[in-house]
Amino acid sequence: MMIKYIDDFDTKLINDILEIDSTIYPTELQGTFDEVYSRFKVNRDMFILLYDENKLIGYLCLFPIKEELYNTIINDDKLYDSNIPGELLERYKPSNTYKIYLISTVIIPEYQGKGLSKQLVNGFYRYLLNKRRDNIYFSTALSSAVTAAGESMLKKMGFKKKKAISEEYSLYELLIDDVYFTLIEEILCSERKVDE
Repeated sequence: MMIKYIDDFDTKLINDILEIDSTIYPTELQGTFDEVYSRFKVNRDMFILLYDENKLIGYLCLFPIKEELYNTIINDDKLYDSNIPGELLERYKPSNTYKIYLISTVIIPEYQGKGLSKQLVNGFYRYLLNKRRDNIYFSTALSSAVTAAGESMLKKMGFKKKKAISEEYSLYELLIDDVYFTLIEEILCSERKVDE
């Protein structure tokens, strides 16, 4: 299994991601090509991809959001997912600090239950660390849990429940500070030692 980061447009990639979504999410939570592409045009650095050789088997999608969207998500009792338009995203620029939205984490059914979500979580940690090395900073991350597995994963990543959106969905927030960076560096270091 291998993690890849991508920042270049590829129609096939977006279609592969939409295909994975169709195996996991109910129709109302599946994005369309136009929705994904509208966000991808603004910030192409939004996917952490999990491959089994050349087969895409999962991904984590996140992007920097404008303050206006952050405040709307915090104050509304509405699920924000595929309905986030590209114009409410930001482009990364060095020396700036961003709020990010982790929109989805997915592994196709036949690969679930094999501990692979840990690779996506570690990919998320490396993503944050790599951005920090590039002088791109984060203050907070938001995400909505739409499954029990998603909720468990968010909690393992350090997200805290902010509020219930409905009986089915909850909003989570992660404060990304120096303490969090120290923690994720320690996690990745211990993972490397285990692998050696």
